[in-house]
Amino acid sequence: MNLVPFVKYTSCGNNFVIVDATEHSWLTEAEMSRFAFQATNTSFGIGCDNLLVIQRCNAATLESIAVARRYWHTLPNADQAEYLFRMFEPDGEEALCCGNGLMCVASHLFNQHGVSSTSIMTEVPLQTPKVIQIGAGDDPQGGWVNLGHPRRTPVELAGSKHSTPLTATIDFYPQMTIRFREGDLRGFSHATQLTIRAHLVFTGEPHLVIFPDRDFSLPELADCIFGSTNPGGTKERRENFGTWLVEHIGQYFNQRYSSTFPVGINVNLARQQSDTVIENRCFERGINRETLACGTGALAVAYIHHHICQPDLVEIDILPHRCRWHDKEARIRIHRTDCGWSLASAPVMLFDGVYRLLPDNHRVVGKLSPSLDESVELKRLIT
Repeated sequence: MNLVPFVKYTSCGNNFVIVDATEHSWLTEAEMSRFAFQATNTSFGIGCDNLLVIQRCNAATLESIAVARRYWHTLPNADQAEYLFRMFEPDGEEALCCGNGLMCVASHLFNQHGVSSTSIMTEVPLQTPKVIQIGAGDDPQGGWVNLGHPRRTPVELAGSKHSTPLTATIDFYPQMTIRFREGDLRGFSHATQLTIRAHLVFTGEPHLVIFPDRDFSLPELADCIFGSTNPGGTKERRENFGTWLVEHIGQYFNQRYSSTFPVGINVNLARQQSDTVIENRCFERGINRETLACGTGALAVAYIHHHICQPDLVEIDILPHRCRWHDKEARIRIHRTDCGWSLASAPVMLFDGVYRLLPDNHRVVGKLSPSLDESVELKRLIT
């Protein structure tokens, strides 16, 4: 039986199981995809949003990835970075990037290895992975990541049928329709259709950014998503309906707009509190549900706000709305510089342990987690 040491971290409620493979290869490539199910599942494993694996960036490791997953036509240059950031979804597919995950990795490297700042390769499944900087300051619970400059979403991830270019990096979707059953919005609206304007940007992950107060054809639904200062109605009813509405919108985009977004799309719903404070809720594509926070989503919201409303923006706080139900101080601080956009938060190490990896023919994982070949076939869409 294979024993896998791990640590569990959280950043604003976005939580991860981290396997530190910098000194020892605890998992083969096939086992990483299989362990992702066991790591993320609360009933048959540990429980988290994603599995993260940290590796040294060297030729041998890159060659092993290339042989197993066939991501690249040409092997990336191993001298670009010190470490590799690997992130796996519950279904075993390898994801691209994660702001909160990178801040947790930065905190772990600081706590475990005394690394205060370093270079790390992300977006590993793409033809040209990206190298960024991460680190932790004097506070061992702190973490930061410079994700560089947001880019236009690759055409493989988002079709142009419903969009027009707004800038060199942002695509604008002027009219996207979400449908509801009769009575779905009862008590809040009699409508059965919601028209939405959205902006798309790539921050290591593709993100649709929507400000319901101005982008919904039914702006009154914004108060259901973010709560209302009005005294009418019960807080719990609005919160429950708002959560259902976020899930419905996120799943609708990922199911009904699959021809536009062939590998799924992250959906951010945001509300401006002031020039330097914005609330954010994020439905994540790989997990297929809303998470308590999202780092690349926070950057996407800040970037869109910068371009549309505040071109002089230097620093802004993105408040993860769902996490703040539990932690009123939760925030992701974003800072814009000439060399990129940096995110900072306060990752927390929750616990460490050793997991007894179930064999690949076990009845629990055999039926519920994919083979490596299935994961590779799906990921070919974006390579």
